[in-house]
Amino acid sequence: MKIYLYLFILIFFVACEEKTVPKVTVDSKLQLPITCMKLNDLGDEDRLLNSLNKLYPFTDDCPLTLTLSSKKDIVCNSTNNIMSKNMGKFPRSFLKLELRQGMGLKYSYYIDLYSNVDEDDVENGFERLKEDLIKPKGTE
Repeated sequence: MKIYLYLFILIFFVACEEKTVPKVTVDSKLQLPITCMKLNDLGDEDRLLNSLNKLYPFTDDCPLTLTLSSKKDIVCNSTNNIMSKNMGKFPRSFLKLELRQGMGLKYSYYIDLYSNVDEDDVENGFERLKEDLIKPKGTE
């Protein structure tokens, strides 16, 4: 009987785990693959920016600027979201990577996270950016 209880608990927690899916937009006019990016190093945590610097050789003379934005420990005091928050479906943080040329948005990667943003989340986001822009399928 104990084995069934443990099995039920395991299935319940695995089945209820929610995976978030990133929202990605790419400007159809963006010439692929891109060959350079400049990192906007203002506004976010140094540890997250440092993890980006380890993943790509950013240059200062590129017209495309990548900006990292994140927020952690999100708290919602709205009564509209009280059910989602109580059921554990309310995100705790988000990560956004935006590639701009001047003021024009060329690429955006956004994901809600149910834990606080860490270096692994930044690496996963940048890997998706690389797949989409630096090494897109069909350009090898």
